[in-house]
Amino acid sequence: MNTKDRIIKASLDLFSKKGFDPVSVRDIAGAVGIKESSLYNHFKNKQDIFDTILKGYSDRWDNIFSQLQLSGDDAQFSADERTINMYKNMTNENFKQIVSVVFDYYMTDEINVKFRRMLTIEQYRNEDIAKLYRKISFDDSIEYQAQLFEGLIKAGCFIEVDPYILAIEFFSPIFLIFYKYENTPQQLQDAKELFLRHIDHFNEIYGKNTQKEE
Repeated sequence: MNTKDRIIKASLDLFSKKGFDPVSVRDIAGAVGIKESSLYNHFKNKQDIFDTILKGYSDRWDNIFSQLQLSGDDAQFSADERTINMYKNMTNENFKQIVSVVFDYYMTDEINVKFRRMLTIEQYRNEDIAKLYRKISFDDSIEYQAQLFEGLIKAGCFIEVDPYILAIEFFSPIFLIFYKYENTPQQLQDAKELFLRHIDHFNEIYGKNTQKEE
């Protein structure tokens, strides 16, 4: 790991524990094991480090979605016809495999966990960060899922209900599971089992053909 990456890693660790304002450039340099002046060879200031962390997270999240064959533009993901057709022809077990990837990333990826904690702290200090936190944690996911459900309802895969409300009903238990188990990694398997049971239950209630079991 080069020095710049070590600075980013140490900064994220400190920001996720203390927030942005209480952490000094000296704190970061000390955590990395370099002189404070050396840090400025890589970043203009602490804000530059913070902005780099935000950009890096956005790129990582885009990559996760692209691996799942979801389409996106500037982190605004939309359910296009190709994506809807992919889900329309998917079995419940295949779907659970895909959402399990997102679950694992959200709950176990060290960078993601620290980034989320950093935003959780900073949302109370910075309105722009609060908006970003809501966007990443809630708005994008619900909006994307609503678009996906709208297409799947039209395709006859789900009963005819308000797709946005359906998206909220889909995600609300998931958000509850995330926050209940976030600080209990020893219970991660319990969280995942409950998460997958929710997927089954949701499909049983709203799916017209129970997502075509194999």
